[in-house]
Amino acid sequence: MFYKNFKTVTYCVAGWVNHITEDQLRKDADFLQKYVKIDKIYLETFRDEFATREQIEMVKRVMKDYGIEVSGGITTVTPNLNDSDKKRQRLFNTFCYCNEPMRARLKEVSEYTASIFDEFIIDDFFFTQCMCEDCIREKGNRSWSEFRLAKMLEVSENLIIKPAKKINPKIKIIIKYPNWRESFQETGYNPGQQREIFDSIYTGTETRHGAQTDQHLPRYLSYSLMRYFESVAPGKNGGGWFDPFDCDRIDTYLEQAYLTAFAKPKEIMMFCWPAIAGNKRATPLGFMYDKLDAVLSHLGNPCGLKTYIPFNSKGDDHIEDFLGMIGVPMEPVCNFPELAKPAESAAVKIGEFGTENSVLVTEASLEDSKIVEKICAFVKGGGHIIDTSRFMIGALKKYPEISELTSVSYTGRHLTADEFQISGEIAHSKNYVKSETQIEFPLLEHRNNSTWSVMNAGHGEYHESILCYDTYGKGRFSILTLPDMPSKIYDMPEQALTAIRKELDVSGIWIDAGSGISLFTYDNKTFGLYCYTWDNCAPQEFNIHIRGKVKELVRISDGSAPAPWKPNSLLPLYTKAAANGAGGSSTAPSYETVFYSRATPGEFDFFKIIFEE
Repeated sequence: MFYKNFKTVTYCVAGWVNHITEDQLRKDADFLQKYVKIDKIYLETFRDEFATREQIEMVKRVMKDYGIEVSGGITTVTPNLNDSDKKRQRLFNTFCYCNEPMRARLKEVSEYTASIFDEFIIDDFFFTQCMCEDCIREKGNRSWSEFRLAKMLEVSENLIIKPAKKINPKIKIIIKYPNWRESFQETGYNPGQQREIFDSIYTGTETRHGAQTDQHLPRYLSYSLMRYFESVAPGKNGGGWFDPFDCDRIDTYLEQAYLTAFAKPKEIMMFCWPAIAGNKRATPLGFMYDKLDAVLSHLGNPCGLKTYIPFNSKGDDHIEDFLGMIGVPMEPVCNFPELAKPAESAAVKIGEFGTENSVLVTEASLEDSKIVEKICAFVKGGGHIIDTSRFMIGALKKYPEISELTSVSYTGRHLTADEFQISGEIAHSKNYVKSETQIEFPLLEHRNNSTWSVMNAGHGEYHESILCYDTYGKGRFSILTLPDMPSKIYDMPEQALTAIRKELDVSGIWIDAGSGISLFTYDNKTFGLYCYTWDNCAPQEFNIHIRGKVKELVRISDGSAPAPWKPNSLLPLYTKAAANGAGGSSTAPSYETVFYSRATPGEFDFFKIIFEE
């Protein structure tokens, strides 16, 4: 391995394998090893066409000369195999798995690959959206989601895993999941069950240009989806995979690598060899990998606000990423967290504050039929639940027993806001700020003094709460009303964003900046900041707030300075007495230390917290 904390890998598509000459392959390898440094490749045997065994063996031989490890890969797309296939309207040439010749072809692909390699990965076209007459007939009375989830589980076992292991009992098979997690059930991706039958998984961390592509993915997804799949298959998430396509500026490409790395992957996959060989976007990667590797050596395990996203769910799509883009550290999970005991939660504190006993529930969480029962028990036992407005609207309709926890109701109307009232530090005081544009929110009402508002929004003489809470048992139940268009959260004033960060804080660290800065927290008193490069971006000046008495923040070296730990440090602006934490916990902090910081777009900065003894 070139780096201590991750392998650098790339992928070689079958068409390229068939046409690359040995001379060109060596020229490409010289370029990549000079600028990027590749540990491993996944060599594809099939994508619309079979890669010939002769070419595969040539590539393997050349890679051996460069000390590059080689595994296999397949992409489940195929051209029409006969005239009858023309009636099948298949997106991207994905297989119709109700078609016997196509099923036979996939089995052949799996057997062929297993005869050459001891490991292979399946690229993220392993889904179906075919709705041909054969699929309609086999689906019967089931929904398309039910049919496809069952179908792709059967295909995984009978057409990929069993045939491959019969040919090569040592074979390890990896399934790569794409970045469109909210649509998995509609196309047959079934991580809840597939994690049990595949040897490991892989994560698509492509985000590209968030405003100019079909998916409009917040870039924080390159971090958060890695963390989600770590909860899906702990220890079996092989790495993160991104590409250089639709990256309008070099930093847009590099950000995918940074955020993937911050999630602590085993491998960082750059798709693909022909796309990065000679590409100016790839040349800075080796330089930045050295810096990332140096930083990662000092970081513990990532942690953040646990966001409950059950399998086969949708709703509030990527809201965890929009919140991550405004500086809330997120930790999406596939199972509803258990309430940690005080002794257990103390182990995850940073300083005097920070506990795992906070959970964000979103509209996707409503897929869990026992969600209200779980929430009530969690809050009653001393936990803090934060629910989004779309969760609350759905729960009031689907699970009216949610009213046990709060007086909030949904009017069906909307709130237009450009004025925000935020609770001040002095009791009953308010800070009044305006946004530059009007923002639309769903209008949730609450009964004053039964439910308490932390932040109101509106215009003129009408305002309503967009952040409020109830106390229940030993805990706290908060409701965060988010804009109808999620990206409009970026237009909220800094003071409003800070109120959200404080309510959602679980690490004892928050910032008072505008949007476009992410905060990454780890369980060993380290944290990092990254300022995104996007349209009209500029450096930001802001404060870092940390619960407890902090002596200094020591900047973690990125390898560019001789000293491994102390090229420089930040000293506190001031330390002050702090208010109690959520729910009146007995572990609430007594002090808050504030530091000045400045973030430059495209740059990351990581720190070690040194507390006063």
